[in-house]
Amino acid sequence: MKTRASFIVSGLLVILSAGCANNRELLRLDALKRDADWPKIRAAAEIEIARKEGNTDWSHSAYYAPTQHTNGVWAVVASGAYPFNQMGDSIDMAIRDNGEVISYSPRFSKHPR
Repeated sequence: MKTRASFIVSGLLVILSAGCANNRELLRLDALKRDADWPKIRAAAEIEIARKEGNTDWSHSAYYAPTQHTNGVWAVVASGAYPFNQMGDSIDMAIRDNGEVISYSPRFSKHPR
């Protein structure tokens, strides 16, 4: 009986720790969005997508999410909004603190269009 109870307690602790880790990640990403430089970085991403894709509708309505900010470089994911992006395509970008885009990598879904 004690063994069964210890397994249940262990399982609950694993579930709770996973929830806390997920919560920490959400707080970290939220802090990136509240950074004073984020609006400038988001604008640089939007301008670069409009320039590369030739479609300001896609770039204007896309969702921009910072995923990392390390050593003066932001990692940003732009996901297109429906109806411009029906299959989940996104663009990964690396942008310096000064707004210079140093990496632009479209990620297309595997679904046929």
